[in-house]
Amino acid sequence: MLVYPIWSGQELHSLIVRNMDKLANSLDGCVTQYFNRSGGGTNSEEEATDNKLQGYKCVLSSKASEESMANFGRWEPSHGQFNFRHPWKQYLKIGASMRSSAYCIEALNSCIKSENQAAKLIKQHLGSGCLKVSSSSSNVIRELAETVKMMKKKSSTTDLLAEEMKSAVQELQNDLKTIPHLLNPSAIPGNKTLETACSEATTPTVTLMELVPVVTLASILIEISGRIEALVDAVEELAKLAEFGINDDKSKHSKMTDKTVSDGKHITQGICLY
Repeated sequence: MLVYPIWSGQELHSLIVRNMDKLANSLDGCVTQYFNRSGGGTNSEEEATDNKLQGYKCVLSSKASEESMANFGRWEPSHGQFNFRHPWKQYLKIGASMRSSAYCIEALNSCIKSENQAAKLIKQHLGSGCLKVSSSSSNVIRELAETVKMMKKKSSTTDLLAEEMKSAVQELQNDLKTIPHLLNPSAIPGNKTLETACSEATTPTVTLMELVPVVTLASILIEISGRIEALVDAVEELAKLAEFGINDDKSKHSKMTDKTVSDGKHITQGICLY
C-alpha cells in the first residue's frame, strides 16, 4: 500500500496561484465585456463566461482556508521545494493583497451592472484607455502567478509589464482630464478643428447620471493598478524570503512580445456600444 500525504503548504501554494489567475480573469473579463458587449453567445457560453468573471469571489472567500493551511504548513517537515522554515506567513500577506484588489473588482462589477447607462460619447472616449489598463493589469497578475508557481524570482518581464500598466494608467488619467473639452470643444482656444466640428454637428448633451458610471469605472481601474503594485512587492518579498531561484527571461521574451502585440490588436479592434 502506498500512502501519498496531502501537504497543507503545497495546497496553500497552489491556492494562491489559482486565485491569482482567477483575479486576472475577472478583471480582464468584466471590463472587456462592458465595452465589447455583443450578446451573440449561446447560453452555455455566457454561463461559462459569467463563472469566469465571478472568480474574484473565490479570492474574497479564501481567507480562512489560507490561514488554516498556513498554520498546518508551519509544522510540516521539509518536502519537495518547501523547506521546514518556508515563509508561509508571506503567503497570507499575498492573499490579503489579492483580496484588496478583489474588493475593487467587486465594486467594478457593481458599477458595470448599474442601471444607470453611460453616455456613448464618454464610453467611447474612455473605452480604449480602460481596456488597456485592465489588460496590462491582468498581465501583471498572471506573470506574478507564474513567478509563484515556478518559485522563481521576479523577472525583467514583470518589471516591463508593470511599466506598461503605469503607462496605461497615465493615458487613462489624461483621457479623464479631457472630458470637459470633449463635452464643450468650443471652449478650447485656437482649436479650429473642434470649432468646425461643433459648427457642423451639435455636441450631444450628457447628463451627470450618464457621466458617472464610466468615470467611476475608470477611477476604480486606476485604484486597482495601485493595489497590484503592492501585490508585486508582496510576491517579491516572498521570493526573497523563500530564496526562489533565478528567473530565465530568454525563453519567455518572445512569448511576452507576442502577447503584447496580441493585446494591442485586441484593444484596437473597436469598441462595441449598445
